[in-house]
Amino acid sequence: MDNDKIDEAFRALHDALKCAQLLYMDLRDSGDATGAANAKLRADRIQNEIDNLVSKELTEWQKGAEDLIPQLTQAAANAQKAVEEVENDVRNVQSVVSAMQTLDDAIGVAMKFVG
Repeated sequence: MDNDKIDEAFRALHDALKCAQLLYMDLRDSGDATGAANAKLRADRIQNEIDNLVSKELTEWQKGAEDLIPQLTQAAANAQKAVEEVENDVRNVQSVVSAMQTLDDAIGVAMKFVG
């Protein structure tokens, strides 16, 4: 079954669930306990089918996702390496700035010494 058909079935089941729940409330509010109980049973059965559909979809998704785990792991490792490279670059820039500041301090002292 393709995704469009699954989506269609999912919407139809939710529509049926909504109808069953409304029927349950109407019958309950009118005092028809037996009819309300029957409508509630049907709502519960429809909810069970929705849960089954969701579970099936998750199982299908998981099968496809398992094939992608090595790619995802590699992409995460690549991202981590890139972050570490940026961190190193930032440290290098900070070191250069610090070295420049030290040289500026030395120049300032030399200017006082000479001047």
